[in-house]
Amino acid sequence: MSGLSQLGMADFASRPRHRVVWLTFGLSLSAVILTVLLRNYFFIQAGMLKPNFGLIHQAYNFNLWQLPLALLVVAALFAGLGLTWVSSRKPFYCFAAIYLFLAVDLFALRYYVTYVEPERLVLRQIRIETPKLQRPLRILHISDIQAGSIGDYETGIFARIAELEPDLILNTGDYLQEVPPATFASEWPKLVELFRSYVPQYGIYGVFGDTELELYRVPQEALGPLQLLSSRTAVIDTGAGVLSLHGLSLYQSNQAEWAERSVEPWLAQSPDDEFRILMGHAPDYAMGMAERAIDLCLAGHTHGGQVRLPYFGPLTTYSEVPKDWARGFRRIGIPYLNVSAGAGSNRHNGLPPLRFNCPTEMTLIELIPLRSVR
Repeated sequence: MSGLSQLGMADFASRPRHRVVWLTFGLSLSAVILTVLLRNYFFIQAGMLKPNFGLIHQAYNFNLWQLPLALLVVAALFAGLGLTWVSSRKPFYCFAAIYLFLAVDLFALRYYVTYVEPERLVLRQIRIETPKLQRPLRILHISDIQAGSIGDYETGIFARIAELEPDLILNTGDYLQEVPPATFASEWPKLVELFRSYVPQYGIYGVFGDTELELYRVPQEALGPLQLLSSRTAVIDTGAGVLSLHGLSLYQSNQAEWAERSVEPWLAQSPDDEFRILMGHAPDYAMGMAERAIDLCLAGHTHGGQVRLPYFGPLTTYSEVPKDWARGFRRIGIPYLNVSAGAGSNRHNGLPPLRFNCPTEMTLIELIPLRSVR
């Protein structure tokens, strides 16, 4: 038999074997894709996006820990087949490399969303012209520090604030969300010391959030320079204009109808020439403020969704406001509204600080006198 004929017969004999190799890869890849789709469909159907933070934690562990581990096992199996099935070594090694690449990518994504983006603090800057002030005023809006414990990242936030030298700091709630062994008693004094590290000339004001109920029992002297407004007003005379700050209670911020009970008397007592700022933890209250003579509304709570998909936006916001209100600055009628994506991340029941396409932030709002048109 000629050498050419022997080569042809060998090639013919190898074809069924190569088909088995490709079939094995196709079936394994189909099984992986189907498992991922079914598991995430289950999480969503079970109420993950309502949101259910326990399910969010499970989905995080499945997609960014269990799945890449499984892919590593599959990669090892294909590499082992390549060692034992010599005639198909090249495709088996190729398939092993594909699964290894996917596993490494998922582990890298886990690291990024857990350790990089949650601490990539972004400063957003806004300018508002107003006839109610005769000289510029710099307001820092910060929200949802939500520290599991006070560490280097939180210290860095306040170092950055000191560098900016704002005239006034406004905080829209959620200061701590302790992760054991940290407790409110161990972490609150540390946070107060950070508040004391920079006190602007017009003070630090805030509202109550929903992650630290213990704060309601803290006397004012234990709050340091932080002054909490809950259905209360503070009037600040800058010498170049007057600011009227009104803070909503946590429950009022969750519903426009409840907010009205506090806003009505505030506006009735506030002269029209005061720059009026309304603060609430959740932004839901703002849906009823479009026709109110308020200059600026501030809120947090949504964290911007924390996970934002391109072209889709946040997966969940834990709020009834439109998705495009869940982060950023916009006009909503008469008032402006700024909703902070938060300087921290949700740590409910030990949830890791997850963020994707939604870095932590704080906002510097510069109020400048309205320029005359001539």
